[in-house]
Amino acid sequence: MTESPDQIAAAYVARWQKLWNEQGTVSALYTDDSVLVGFRTAVGRADIAALLQSIIDQGWTGISIAVVNVRAVAGVVLVACDYTASGSGRNDGQTRQGKSSHVLTRVGDAWLSAMHTTS
Repeated sequence: MTESPDQIAAAYVARWQKLWNEQGTVSALYTDDSVLVGFRTAVGRADIAALLQSIIDQGWTGISIAVVNVRAVAGVVLVACDYTASGSGRNDGQTRQGKSSHVLTRVGDAWLSAMHTTS
């Protein structure tokens, strides 16, 4: 690792937040076999893309994420976050706060999420 775990986490979360807020392809930030555990469990990039799109379709189109803890363990970077989601459409003016975590692993030149949990 040439970057520090804090730098890796900050860069990943910034990319994730930017893509979400622009309705970009957030699923590109996950490994092919990643797992996302939220209101349902999604396995694999395509399933994760479908789950994330369903959240956007519900009107949760904005997010602000704050990294609260980072550590490197056995070649991966563990990231704990707080977030605030903001609504549009039928959820306009509403917010939801929650917690999330990522297990980041290096794939080629990129750090991708191998596991993402959210509550």
